[in-house]
Amino acid sequence: MRYYMRLALKPQNAQDLISSETYFNRHYKRASSQGEVTKTITYLYYKASIAYKKGEYDESEEFAVKALGLIDKRSDAAHMSSTRMSFYNLLGLMYTEQKHKTKTIELYTNAFKMAQSPSDSATIYNNLSLVYRKFNDLDNAQNVIRKAYNLIPKLSDTLTQALIIDNYGVISSKLNNANGLDLMRRALELRKGVSDTSTIYTSYSHLAEYYTRLNNEVVAKNYALRALELAAHINSDAYKNNALGLLVNLSEDPYARAYKKLNDSIYTAEKESSNQYALLKYDNSEYKRKVLESELENEKHKARTIYAVLTASFITLLSVLLYFILKSKYKKETLQQVFNTESRISKQIHDEVANDVYQTMCKLENQQVHRDTLLNDLHDLYYKTRDISKKHSVLNTDYPFTDHLDELIESFNDGDTSVIVKGLSEINWDLMPQLHRSTIYKVLQELLINMKKHSSASLVVIMFSKINKKTQINYSDNGSGSVLKKGMGLQNTENRIQSINGSITFDTNPEKGFKAQIIL
Repeated sequence: MRYYMRLALKPQNAQDLISSETYFNRHYKRASSQGEVTKTITYLYYKASIAYKKGEYDESEEFAVKALGLIDKRSDAAHMSSTRMSFYNLLGLMYTEQKHKTKTIELYTNAFKMAQSPSDSATIYNNLSLVYRKFNDLDNAQNVIRKAYNLIPKLSDTLTQALIIDNYGVISSKLNNANGLDLMRRALELRKGVSDTSTIYTSYSHLAEYYTRLNNEVVAKNYALRALELAAHINSDAYKNNALGLLVNLSEDPYARAYKKLNDSIYTAEKESSNQYALLKYDNSEYKRKVLESELENEKHKARTIYAVLTASFITLLSVLLYFILKSKYKKETLQQVFNTESRISKQIHDEVANDVYQTMCKLENQQVHRDTLLNDLHDLYYKTRDISKKHSVLNTDYPFTDHLDELIESFNDGDTSVIVKGLSEINWDLMPQLHRSTIYKVLQELLINMKKHSSASLVVIMFSKINKKTQINYSDNGSGSVLKKGMGLQNTENRIQSINGSITFDTNPEKGFKAQIIL
């Protein structure tokens, strides 16, 4: 497809236009019949460009207007600005030829809003200067073409550079500026450098017009004949007509000149008349489209409002339902926790207290028991009952928290185990919420109980520290250790710490002791 695109946009002879026209006609029919809108728009652009280069402005305009109508109907019309800009540029060139000044300037003004590169802007400036030049508004034409000329350093395409330079030269020569001829010759050399036949023809015709204005008929005729030769090579009727017109202007026959002037006038009038309908038809359809879009937008707004209300209502109902579900679930979990706690206390009392009480009763019933032995047994029962009470009791807030911790740790400090505490006074416990303090107490209590029951540790170290505004507690013992398996005790400590948005990690291996780190 790239090959035929080049033939359509930069034809070097008649065969280039014929080949590209055949190709795009065939593919346009296929894309249109299959509903491929994007391809249809693309093929219409090249059909319109080919018709413009053949001088068939009415057909070119018809293709361009049809493509714009397809773009307007697309849901992504806003994202096709570059494509729309290309059609505006093409229509602008056609309307310039047909002397629709106001409409042409309006098109280029809209095209500026869609320019995305220096090349886009330079092309639009150049085409807009052609409008002013066509209507002999040379001052405005010069001001605009200078803007395009200043963008040339940012342009990479040689033909685009030559286009701007040639146009600048034509305008300057008509204003009798000294640089006009140099600019036109410079543009010609650039075009010859890339051997572009159609643009070389343009340079020849402009130079012929320039020397005609200077009354240098010999040089003017030379360039006009070169233009006619290229027009024949390209096989373009429009180019041939223009070249012959240049030669007629150089003729001394007054009838030939009068005939050309009258013929040009009639041709222009017919073109203006025949093309007004397409222009007005597009403007009218554009107005209807905007009205329809406004109505559709209102309907969409109403639909969005209804949808938003329904969505908000659904979310509200769902939130209420979710609230009651979570509340019910929380209530069940709370009851389950109470049940588990009661069961654990009951089992502990039965295993640790009731059995010893029964054993002591049996001693009293069946044998003489020495007073000291009885006192020792009762003393043991008292401490077991006190330990169970402390384990499940609520801390007294009137009592300093450090004293609670000292008392807890001291209760596990005996002849078999030494418990060492570091950094306890570095923490400002009064600033810590009561729930956090109670949780720390219960977790340390659970760790120490597990140590007594399972690890046979002789040394326990508990370190308190403040790191980056967080409280860190490191527990370690030199007990037997084990493969880490979270039983009821460790799971409880983890649940407690997580409930106050903290974290606890465990590290243990057989014969390597047990470690835990708490971060709040």
